[in-house]
Amino acid sequence: MLILATCVAAACASSPPPIASHPKGYAAHMEAADQHSERAEQHRQAIKPPDTTGPSTVGYQCGDTVMSDQVTSGGERLVQATPCWDPAEELAVRNEGIAEREQKLADRERRAATAMVAAEDAACRGLAQRDLDRSPLAHRKQIAEVVPHRESGAVRGVRIVFKPVPGLTAAWMRQALACHRARFERLGEPAGYLPEDPSLVAQATTTVEMRGGHLEVMIEARDDMNATVALERAQDLVRPRTAVR
Repeated sequence: MLILATCVAAACASSPPPIASHPKGYAAHMEAADQHSERAEQHRQAIKPPDTTGPSTVGYQCGDTVMSDQVTSGGERLVQATPCWDPAEELAVRNEGIAEREQKLADRERRAATAMVAAEDAACRGLAQRDLDRSPLAHRKQIAEVVPHRESGAVRGVRIVFKPVPGLTAAWMRQALACHRARFERLGEPAGYLPEDPSLVAQATTTVEMRGGHLEVMIEARDDMNATVALERAQDLVRPRTAVR
């Protein structure tokens, strides 16, 4: 028993962690919507009109009527008689219900996709093209300091302090970060989109404020891994680079 318990414990300890589902972007939502619509149409096509040409009881399923009549106790039936439902009608109702559910799922996916596009359009409206092409945190020479953000000793993100830059306001930085976040999510949070941006990690939140004439961006993540990734990306922004010959 001890050996068995030890083996079970070892197996549990070596089990891989569950794989988190990847966030859906616009394309994934639309693909799912098309799949739900296709299934809805298949079930609609399976709905056949009732056959009214034959006898009214042909093809009906009445259950075990013999058992219902024979199994009694004290003159009372122990097995309740089953109504003779039309199986074609039952199947039609079932297909109709499935088609309706699938169509609702398709509509929900399309609304989610549309909302992503609308969110990106609203967040990015008014920004110059050069600011749409690069992260607002990619201006390495304008960063004065990168400070790890810790809570109870654990890394929870990073604080990026900018040097004074003419025209750089907290409102502009908030919009630029929100724009790229919305685009990142609309694309399905791909690893290749602005991979140097510390704010573009899963479930990260950013706050921007002016303090002592310096603009500060605080990036916080819910879990240790993403918090560490954000910190490492920010530190890489100010790390000296070796010239490529």
